[in-house]
Amino acid sequence: MIQQTFEAKPAPPTANGLGRIALLVEDDTLVGMIVEETLRGLGFEPHTVLDAASATRAMADGLEPVLAVIDVGLPDERGDQLARRLREHYPTLRVIIASGYDEVELKARFADDQAVAVLGKPYTEHDLATAVRSLGLAINPAV
Repeated sequence: MIQQTFEAKPAPPTANGLGRIALLVEDDTLVGMIVEETLRGLGFEPHTVLDAASATRAMADGLEPVLAVIDVGLPDERGDQLARRLREHYPTLRVIIASGYDEVELKARFADDQAVAVLGKPYTEHDLATAVRSLGLAINPAV
């Protein structure tokens, strides 16, 4: 498990998310490239990392995303554990957890947190757009 001390610094509040940074934590390079393009189409600028340690380091170094899209199956830590830690330290951060596994348990675990959505893999651009909207973030109107 990754242990890192955070200096609590909330992500800046946003009315819509357009043109804002999205932290993408995905260890599959091909999937990451596709999701990056989708996030750009939705109006976000993706900052992609391959594991939880890199995500933790990026946030500690001052990255201020309004959205994080996190794969549950990361090589160094479960994505849902990373999501929980990030939400504790950055309460305004919206999080989408992408899982190729049974998402019922994940949805139940995060049911009390309206800033977290669970998205089953594989997912489409429309599915990701719907998840982003469900978190109260606006997207590019063309989608």
